[in-house]
Amino acid sequence: MRRPLGCLTGSSLIAGLLTSLVILAASAATGNSIFSPGSLSRQTVAAASGAPQPILNLPADSEIASHADLEKSCASCHPAFWSADRMGDRCRACHVDVDSEIRLNTGFHAGYATSANCRDCHTDHRGLDASLTRTDMTGFPHARTGYLLSAHPLQSEGGSFMCHDCHPGSLQVFEPDTCLSCHSELDLAYSLQHRVAFGTDCVACHDGVDSYGEDFDHQSLAFPLEGDHAQAECILCHREARTLEDLRSAPVDCISCHGEDDIHEGRLGLDCGECHQPEGWEGADIDHDRTRFSLTGMHIETECEACHADRQWTGIGTECKVCHVDDDRHNAQFSVDCSDCHTTTAWADITFSHDESGFKLEASHADVSCAGCHSGGRYVGTPTTCFGCHADEDAHNGRFGRDCAACHRPTSWDDATFDHNLSRFRLTGAHTRVACESCHGSGSFAGTPSSCSACHGRPSSHGSAFAGDCSNCHSTNAWRPASFNGPHPFPMNHGGAGGNCGRCHPNSLTDYTCYSCHSRSKMDDKHKEIGGYSGNCTKCHANGRKEDDD
Repeated sequence: MRRPLGCLTGSSLIAGLLTSLVILAASAATGNSIFSPGSLSRQTVAAASGAPQPILNLPADSEIASHADLEKSCASCHPAFWSADRMGDRCRACHVDVDSEIRLNTGFHAGYATSANCRDCHTDHRGLDASLTRTDMTGFPHARTGYLLSAHPLQSEGGSFMCHDCHPGSLQVFEPDTCLSCHSELDLAYSLQHRVAFGTDCVACHDGVDSYGEDFDHQSLAFPLEGDHAQAECILCHREARTLEDLRSAPVDCISCHGEDDIHEGRLGLDCGECHQPEGWEGADIDHDRTRFSLTGMHIETECEACHADRQWTGIGTECKVCHVDDDRHNAQFSVDCSDCHTTTAWADITFSHDESGFKLEASHADVSCAGCHSGGRYVGTPTTCFGCHADEDAHNGRFGRDCAACHRPTSWDDATFDHNLSRFRLTGAHTRVACESCHGSGSFAGTPSSCSACHGRPSSHGSAFAGDCSNCHSTNAWRPASFNGPHPFPMNHGGAGGNCGRCHPNSLTDYTCYSCHSRSKMDDKHKEIGGYSGNCTKCHANGRKEDDD
């Protein structure tokens, strides 16, 4: 038969039971103190928290002032293993201020403390005088306080920072002078200067990662430091800055810092950077194209003071005469601006368009120098008629009036285009082929007679028979054939002549005969009984009728 194992023998079981009873009795008699790793701290709650008001949920007559007073009541902090409570729940049951911060998510413990992690920061059983808060807060989310510890890994003399180095009285209290006492040892002069400039509330600007420390790069901001700005003290631009918001709201416009340096007295606006560079006030370089008056030509080389006398930068007129009144060779003849004719390259560089003056320059006129018409620099009031300039060249001696353009062109005098149809005597027929001098002898053109007889005299074939106008019978094409249309004592169709003058005027129009049709011998026989008959037919037959006029 096999024997049972040694731990399961009757004697072993009895020994184990007796041992358990002894332990339970000792625990009951000592209040579980036999399990304590050490004495509990007698640090009071007020000393631990820095709070003057009661923060424990204890009866008013309770004599418990510290954990040490719980030495014999382990169950106050350590629930039985079968209980649903955790030790953190017991902590919060007493420390109602911490419980309120966790529940309402406000205050020092909000956002990270729970019933499960009280022992991450707080511990006990390390002696009567031991602190209830760990000195090594590795893992504590200090960033949630608004201050990171990234820039404080090691002390200047070596070793890590402990909580009490910055919070000697209470972890929930931080005195601003704490920074100064430490940093003064590093650089006393700078610390004092910095304190005077920006106050004593260091954490109002410094966030613990040295965002605004010695490694801060101002060039990464919207206002990089260049030129003299790089040498300027921070306080010059960040006056009275006491918080990060104050630092970030520093003005970036020139006039906010340099208002007292503005020698222009605001006449050029408030943006000094439009002309000046950060390297200094001297060497200003204004972009004149951004003003009402762009600089071109000779204006680019002109000294600023030449136009801006006495450093008057605004209110300067943009008209040429403002600066060039002494250069006006025209003696103020023109009401227009100089720029209507001249460019900024030089006075001689003229762009005047004569076409806009009312007298367009064409042909030979375009080659005439300005002084040829505008003698003595006289431009306003210059005559625009031909005679105004060419009176001395009038070969007609005024006989054709003063409007030379009626016949001549600007190309040359010989290029005449006189239209005789516009005169009182239109040229037709053979007249169009006659040289001008044939009618206008001795260069006389005005007052030339327009009658035929003035040029053609009186043809000998007519004698003195016709006193009328030649055109009554003749055309300008040729003397013959003629077609008489004037008054005649006989009908033009008399005797069936049919307008054939030669029937009655065989030899000359001034000489006529009736006997070419009427036999004289017959007429003489027929008129014998008429007294005074002389053979002159028209004496009795003045109108060409057979009957006597009487």
